[in-house]
Amino acid sequence: MRLILIDHEAAFVTRVRQVARRAGLVEPVDEVADLSALARLAERNPQLTLVGMVSTTMAVRGAIKEFVQRCPQVPLIAVGGNDPERMRAALGEGARAYVRRGDVGEELPNALDVVRDGGVFVPPVVAMRPGGEPLMTVAGPVPAGFFREDAGKQLTPRQREILSMIRSGRNNQEIADTLDLTVGTVKIHITAIFKALGVRNRTQAMVAADWLDLPILAQRVPTEA
Repeated sequence: MRLILIDHEAAFVTRVRQVARRAGLVEPVDEVADLSALARLAERNPQLTLVGMVSTTMAVRGAIKEFVQRCPQVPLIAVGGNDPERMRAALGEGARAYVRRGDVGEELPNALDVVRDGGVFVPPVVAMRPGGEPLMTVAGPVPAGFFREDAGKQLTPRQREILSMIRSGRNNQEIADTLDLTVGTVKIHITAIFKALGVRNRTQAMVAADWLDLPILAQRVPTEA
């Protein structure tokens, strides 16, 4: 497996090479100028097992999606800051992993391992909780940062509806009011959803919902009596 980097900072490239070498998961790391160059490399060398790694600052909107459509066999790792919206945008366009630039030493080996096994890596992004809501976690065999792509088949219609509401940014009280449930019942459903997806928090659940292409539900406008 060869890692192909698209980044503008020499020091970061050196850091990635060191991390990849210590992890022992890839052959020597190479560089290309942009995603178009990576696509040409992949098309000229179909026998190579490539993984792309691109800084989100060097990929304009839509570029990742275009690359994934052109080279679906080449998994792409997006690199950026601790920014949930940028992470969701990159993964929504088809990147197979998102690694935070400042935590590349800890996250890249896990991302490479998950991507190699056909999974999607989502970092444990901090400070993502809605106001005052406790962070829910579940214990299980699924490693942090990975969600199963077949998880949508395991969800009940009610759980898919709640996951769509999570994707839309609704909190537990809003979900409960909309579905005429108690907040406690909503939390039970969310715990089951997290376990089915193999995710650890709402941000990762949103990414999973994006990947599963669940609908984004509009806020209901109350009707007058």
